[in-house]
Amino acid sequence: ALYNIYAGLGGGFGGPSVVDVREFEDYDEAMEYAREQAVEEYQSYEGNHGIMSWHDCLEDLAESFGFEPSEEDVDDHYQYELESWLSYYITSATGPEDTEE
Repeated sequence: ALYNIYAGLGGGFGGPSVVDVREFEDYDEAMEYAREQAVEEYQSYEGNHGIMSWHDCLEDLAESFGFEPSEEDVDDHYQYELESWLSYYITSATGPEDTEE
């Protein structure tokens, strides 16, 4: 099916906008692609405008707790930051039905 892919960042970044229109096997594959596009947008801003990189998360945890955090803790903190900014969805590009969840 053909899908409109919307991706971007929330907050002051304005939310998602159309980044692509393409065919996918199914809804889940299209949503995965939309998320990947939003992650790329996030990563393009890392270190700027309050967008934390993995290294920023490491420093944040070390400063907050006074010891070197584990890699797993930094990964978790980075994923939390990432998910708090990502904004994405898809819609059908072939019909009036909306596939947004």
